[in-house]
Amino acid sequence: MEPETIYQPTVPVDPPSPVSPATSTSPLDKLSHFKPKASAKLVYLVAGVAIIFITLALAVTFFGGSKKSTTGSSSNSSSVDATAGFTTYTNIPHFYSLAIPPKWKIIETSPSQEGSLLIETDNQAIMEVNSFKAPDGSLDDYLSSLQDGRSAIKSSAIKAGSYDGVERSESWAKTGLQPIVTYVQIQDKMYIFTLLPSAGKNAISSESLLRDYHSVLSTFALTSTTGLGKDWKEYLTSKVDGLTFPGFTFTHPQSWAVTEESKDKNLIISVYRNNYEIRITQAEVGKAVCLFKDSPDFQGSSGDLRSKEYTEFTTGAGIIIRRYFNQNEGDKSTIFFCQKETDTPYFSTPTQLGGVAYYVPAKYDLNIVKEMDEIVKTFAPVTASPSATPQ
Repeated sequence: MEPETIYQPTVPVDPPSPVSPATSTSPLDKLSHFKPKASAKLVYLVAGVAIIFITLALAVTFFGGSKKSTTGSSSNSSSVDATAGFTTYTNIPHFYSLAIPPKWKIIETSPSQEGSLLIETDNQAIMEVNSFKAPDGSLDDYLSSLQDGRSAIKSSAIKAGSYDGVERSESWAKTGLQPIVTYVQIQDKMYIFTLLPSAGKNAISSESLLRDYHSVLSTFALTSTTGLGKDWKEYLTSKVDGLTFPGFTFTHPQSWAVTEESKDKNLIISVYRNNYEIRITQAEVGKAVCLFKDSPDFQGSSGDLRSKEYTEFTTGAGIIIRRYFNQNEGDKSTIFFCQKETDTPYFSTPTQLGGVAYYVPAKYDLNIVKEMDEIVKTFAPVTASPSATPQ
């Protein structure tokens, strides 16, 4: 779909910045065709910092913001039964911890966003840990659904911590690599551990490296079991002084992470998992009417969306909203929202809670977008300024 400009802002604004995974090193540059996937779709791990500039529709409602990854941490605490001298790493949003040998090093990444952790070993290899919501079905079903050019040379049962998994020596035809990949499914979470040859090597041949890899797998543990399954978590946003927008509450699956950033009297709330993000921006901007194909004629500040298809739904708080596909640019797409006004036949933006947008892959999974809709349906304003710290 060709990018389409619907409305140009009258004042310059910074374009929204989608979450940018941290830079990684070769051979990860080769891996774009071999990422784990949910719902039989590939999960994206971008191997470089990507800054996607979006042409805004009704852009006065959206402001850029960066997120800081604060959910992954490493420490020397013994939260798992690690081998002596190993360093423990904990990833809270994806409910796991593991420990690595003293000479292994965690490569800076964005585990809370991508569900991915990169570890540099001391023996010409990279270990990658991916975690994401598992598709429906068993682990065997998932392995059978892989159609990205990989094949299993050898497969065997294995334990990751106390959890059953499948370890495969794989051949990746598109890159010529032969990594060791371990798959573990725990309720609705998939954990994939990949030992990837680097430094010009195509296969893993070191027995000591394999022993260390299996030692790391033996330290894998869940930090929480209540976060798995279909459990949802409630979040209360802040109320920024000087903004007319209220604070609001919503609930989200435990596999989605939340951040908020207050800057220059603007509030940006991000709900995200992998390459899918719901962004709510609260800023003092004027309203614009969204003219859909069923809208009466209107004179004034508006955006012409009459060629756009839309999906309409009502939140639990009775807010009627429409989402429509805005445009794609590169490997990202944007979906924007307008809210039904209570005293006119028109929809307008921003909504009463702020500008709402989805940032998704260009080839997005509609099932994940529908899951995002279920989160938005829980949005509910609070009438009083929240005094509690957001959770």
